[in-house]
Amino acid sequence: MTWWKRHTKAAAVMAILTLFGWQATVLAAPASESAYFDGQTYQINVAGAVKVDADPPLLRQAIPMFLIGFPVAPGMTGPLTLPSGYQPQANGIPVPVPYHDHVLSCVPAAAGRSCHYVARLRVVNLRYTWDFAYSLGFAPITRVQDIEAAEAAGHLQAINPGASDPYQYWTNDVLVRPVVLAKN
Repeated sequence: MTWWKRHTKAAAVMAILTLFGWQATVLAAPASESAYFDGQTYQINVAGAVKVDADPPLLRQAIPMFLIGFPVAPGMTGPLTLPSGYQPQANGIPVPVPYHDHVLSCVPAAAGRSCHYVARLRVVNLRYTWDFAYSLGFAPITRVQDIEAAEAAGHLQAINPGASDPYQYWTNDVLVRPVVLAKN
């Protein structure tokens, strides 16, 4: 079993507690976090329920939310700026995947897409390769449609050996929260 698989559950629980639990009670307005959808940046509400090890009916209702991690040196803390000048959407959260972006497969009212107002988001982990993330030509994946091409180009690391798609690790964790339609 890889380091990524062993720590995925711990990372999800810690991120959920850190981001969703405490921020929602401290802030007067719901806190939000950036996420990409079809090349645009949206804000998603981070105050919501989380189901770790969701049952099959909830997993079937959930739409994928791709969490794409950035490789960093062990012990790295603080914000990360890549040589290209890019900074991850989640930039230094103290969990085993402290640097990552989110790519949504759907947002409410998006042209021709069916998505519930309260989205059920199934976390799917991916990770950029060192070479690609730290290249001057790095550009983040901002559309689900671009994930397959990134895999073929060698921009993503195989984190799930033996799976039909070794670049993706589909967790059984579901976030239940509304998607805020505000674009940045």
